[in-house]
Amino acid sequence: MDLATLIGLIMAIGGALGGYLIEGGALVGLLSITSIMIVLGATFGAVFISMPMRELKEIPHLIKLVLFERNLDYDSLIAKITELANIARKEGILALEPLAREIKHKFLANGIMMVVDGMDKEAAKGIMEAEINAVQERHYRRAKIFELAGGYCPTMGILGTVMGMISIMKELDEPSTLGPKIGMAFTATLYGVGFANIVFLPIAEKLKSKNHEEMIYMEICMEGILSIQAGESPKIINEKLMVFVNQNKRIDDEEQPNGK
Repeated sequence: MDLATLIGLIMAIGGALGGYLIEGGALVGLLSITSIMIVLGATFGAVFISMPMRELKEIPHLIKLVLFERNLDYDSLIAKITELANIARKEGILALEPLAREIKHKFLANGIMMVVDGMDKEAAKGIMEAEINAVQERHYRRAKIFELAGGYCPTMGILGTVMGMISIMKELDEPSTLGPKIGMAFTATLYGVGFANIVFLPIAEKLKSKNHEEMIYMEICMEGILSIQAGESPKIINEKLMVFVNQNKRIDDEEQPNGK
């Protein structure tokens, strides 16, 4: 489980409901199946109109990606590239071919094979940059699904409230029931704003954050591959790739006495 996602959900929902209960509210007053149907049904319908089905099919996978931590170990990646650079320097580029077949990360493995096959630097760099851009665009489109939902949801909440008020206006001859009915009508607005700002928009931002992490990982791979191809020393390659590592982590390491 992604700890930040779990803590965030608890804080957001707990804070909102806690404040409501402290002010004397009752949870049963927030429950409206009709409002949920209107808000979520209309929101998902608008998203389905906006996006192609091939991208919408990925929603379960995206939810799983948000809920569970994905560990991209930059240090291990840099260590692996440095190891490959050592082997290439001592035994030649062709010695990397059997090792490339054992690398699980497809982007790194393909890049090493391009170098082994003798592809020139500009061609290899162009192919890798194109793949990075394609992955980035795919991730942007995935986040767009939830951005759209976050944009539509408050409006659908207002739509649900207006529909509720229309129904209430037809029953003005019973003033004693107007208060509860008006309160129930406004739950649609509550659901619209709540789902947008606690669920949909945060999911979109989380996906963007994970995309940023993967882009750094792929850029480390590309820079390492091109450096190996250029015949740079393993030490220089290692130092160059460490630039990509999270800045906060590097600062913490540098502040430790004697680098420990």
